Amino acid sequence: MQRFDTDLHIHSLHSISVSKFMTIPMLTRGAKEKGLHLIGTGDVTQPDWLKHLKKHLSSDDDILSHDDVSFIPTVEIEDTESIHHLVILQDFEAVEILRNCLSTHSPNMNDKWGGRPRVNIDGERLAGLVSDVGGMIGPAHAFTPFRSIFRENKHTSLQSCYGDETSNIHFIELGLSADSETADFIPELRKLTFITASDAHSPAPNKLGREFVRFEMAAPSFKELKLAITRQRDRKPVLNLGFNPRLGKYYLSFCYHCRRTLITPAGDEPPSYDDLNIYISCSTPTDRQRLLEDIHKRKVICPADGKKLRLGVRDRAAAIGEGKSKSPHHRPPYLHIAPLLDIISISLEIKSTSAKTVRNLYDKMRNRFGPETLILTEAPLDGVREMNERVAIMISKYRDKTIGYIEGGGGRYGKLVPPWESAD
Repeated sequence: MQRFDTDLHIHSLHSISVSKFMTIPMLTRGAKEKGLHLIGTGDVTQPDWLKHLKKHLSSDDDILSHDDVSFIPTVEIEDTESIHHLVILQDFEAVEILRNCLSTHSPNMNDKWGGRPRVNIDGERLAGLVSDVGGMIGPAHAFTPFRSIFRENKHTSLQSCYGDETSNIHFIELGLSADSETADFIPELRKLTFITASDAHSPAPNKLGREFVRFEMAAPSFKELKLAITRQRDRKPVLNLGFNPRLGKYYLSFCYHCRRTLITPAGDEPPSYDDLNIYISCSTPTDRQRLLEDIHKRKVICPADGKKLRLGVRDRAAAIGEGKSKSPHHRPPYLHIAPLLDIISISLEIKSTSAKTVRNLYDKMRNRFGPETLILTEAPLDGVREMNERVAIMISKYRDKTIGYIEGGGGRYGKLVPPWESAD
């Protein structure tokens, strides 16, 4: 059995706000830099992108590839409830059949920017159509406050979204603001495989593969991937890698208007705020749970501007779950890690990850140790230290889970706090 580092959720240049360099040759180059073996095509139902894929991908023994990087047909679809679903298909024939089934229900699938199509059908019917063509489907970025299955005032279970097709749902994509611990608050989800994926809009190595799954399977084919996702015949995920959700834009609860994020210190001080945060004290865990319930009911007012607060990813998952995260025995480890370019730029105190000095050190490390995935997970720290002391410290702190964070929320990404700085 082999191991394949896999990013199943990306977009093409036919989605809005996506780099013009999102082409198969550039994606292949980026995958090799990152160390990915298998990536989703993204946007596979868009006709121009489908032509591009057929032109550049060769098929051998049911494996689509370009220059030794393998691809699986994928697309993100928005249903009539504005819920996003990740769809994985076995081949171009299945893509054409699904396109024909959806064409009368989609106002934009054939448009130039129809890479992520909208369809006027619900999640249950969409899942049925995907199942009919032998594909797989699951919620995309399942916990984000916008366009996800578990956002506030939407679904609290898979059943309420997928109905009779729920038994065909074998995975969820966590999204950048959630990890395995977050999703395992919800008992219903513990039987599923968790997908970590980048949702990349650029082939740059700090975008493509910024989250991915390491699967153990015999080959990078759809058949093997389906066995791995359903954990059959010794095929399985063995590692999820991705952002600590504290770095995500929607981790903390927040004011929808001013985007300040909620901090709940222990005590009984009156509500206050600063430029970034709202502070509402809670004397006990019960008080905090009651506060979250009141936020969900839109009863909590921002002390800064008088607008109502909304739940972030962490608090929403806890609210619809059982209040405690319990990972099942089949759940693989989750390694919190940031893109190497981000780690290098922070270590060198250079803001831009595209700066020449940052890229030079990145390329030197890749030439010495191999692709980025190996540098982040397995490269000897003594060797990294020879190249840059601070980069070695950052990677070490990630690996032993002692890195510091300023938590994100309200549309603001979180930040790393290097060990040589203070979170204050």
